[in-house]
Amino acid sequence: MNSMDIQKINMDEITTIIHYTGFVIVCIALFMIIPIIISIIYCDSINYLYSFICSTIISLVIGITLYFSFNSKKLTHLSLKGSLIFVLSIWIVSALFCALPMIFSGDLSFIDAYFEGMSGITSTGFTMYANVPIAYSIRIWRSLLQWFGGLGIIFLLLVLLPSTVSLKRLYFAEGKTEQMTPNIKHTSVIFIKLYGILTVIAISLYVIVGLDLFTAICYSFSGLGTGGFSSDPNYLNYFSNPFVELVTIIVMIMGGTNFILHYHLMKGKIRSIHKDIEIRHMFYFIVTATIIITISLLQNNIYDHNILVTLNHALFQVISVLTSTGFQTTDINAWPALSYHILFLLMFIGGSVCSTASGIKIYNIAIMIKSAWWEIQSIFLPKNMIVKRKVFHDNKVIYITNDSIKQVLTFILVYLLLFVVSTAIVLLFCNDFKIAYSIVAGSIGNTGLGPSYINPSIPFVVKIVLIFDFLAGRIGIWPALLPLVYFINKINH
Repeated sequence: MNSMDIQKINMDEITTIIHYTGFVIVCIALFMIIPIIISIIYCDSINYLYSFICSTIISLVIGITLYFSFNSKKLTHLSLKGSLIFVLSIWIVSALFCALPMIFSGDLSFIDAYFEGMSGITSTGFTMYANVPIAYSIRIWRSLLQWFGGLGIIFLLLVLLPSTVSLKRLYFAEGKTEQMTPNIKHTSVIFIKLYGILTVIAISLYVIVGLDLFTAICYSFSGLGTGGFSSDPNYLNYFSNPFVELVTIIVMIMGGTNFILHYHLMKGKIRSIHKDIEIRHMFYFIVTATIIITISLLQNNIYDHNILVTLNHALFQVISVLTSTGFQTTDINAWPALSYHILFLLMFIGGSVCSTASGIKIYNIAIMIKSAWWEIQSIFLPKNMIVKRKVFHDNKVIYITNDSIKQVLTFILVYLLLFVVSTAIVLLFCNDFKIAYSIVAGSIGNTGLGPSYINPSIPFVVKIVLIFDFLAGRIGIWPALLPLVYFINKINH
């Protein structure tokens, strides 16, 4: 790909991108009706009601204008470049409109509200609010952003777009690598149905263990979307309830598990699930990290040598970080270095592919571990012996090629390079290495955990870097790096 190739986006593709961007904006406007209803029910300040009404009107006007102004026979098939640009622009624009209520309410400045909007829709969980917002409308809106973002903006479009727009390219451009069925539209419909079913299950479980309906909905949206925004000022008190904590663990695992696995479970195909490479490695990571952290916490007497309490905190935080959710039952910044950095490593791993979680993904890490083992075997085994490079995943045996390993390795290297560059930039402003690498890891991994550094007073450049990291972590690096590739090639030519 060179700069000339990147420039060759024809006008019909641009028309198509703008047309469907308008459609997404209209969808966001319709979602804003929910906070308006909540604002009326819970008697929020009139300021918040007006902020959502204004945001809804503005979003509808702009969305409808774009949709119909560019609605013509020129709507066309999107190239790979067009698909990547579409995905990138959709997320950037969506975060802007999601930020409008927080701007009009006066809660946050423009850049802080955009930070909050991008953090929410990418299901990261870093927040510019010093405390959990009092207004019910803002609280439900932040939870909705994570639920909607966890689902994936493109999924909604895939159900409604005509096949001429190249659904498969859009599907893969947003970082999805697996399908439930050969048909992308059918796969998207199944995904949305599963997401709805799991949401109802999560809300029901929270209500059963004693949460009121509003809080149950908010925690279900945040937990299943693996976002981690708190919806109640006393959320840590809820997690002191063992039943609420257990339900939260279940909800986080549901969100961080491959939705294709959920599909197989609901179809009754449970016989071979234990052999799946992702499930096995998720179990390995959870058990290993929990044991190491528990031993470390006990050695440092963090919780008065209480084994059950220590194990409880270790298990919850391991699952919260691995699924890139970010809920907390305790202050992990007070943990010893070993325990803290085990969680730090889990931020990179993330959850399963085709889940609401982010990170490098368990499947990719598992493939790299397997490939290292295969390479070791090839060194020590006789030369005439062939090492069978295969894994069990998605209810079938998959043979791993050199190209597959190369693609995974390239993705991991680019992911780590983004982490290093972002950390270096943040370090220029905060002068604290632990803070810099922790918040960057939490941003790219969409985990939203780290030292208490994020607030409206942090430098503008740091906010921009973290916003970019939120986006890159959520949509799978490649679309987010397209402008950089264009810029570099422009210089070289």
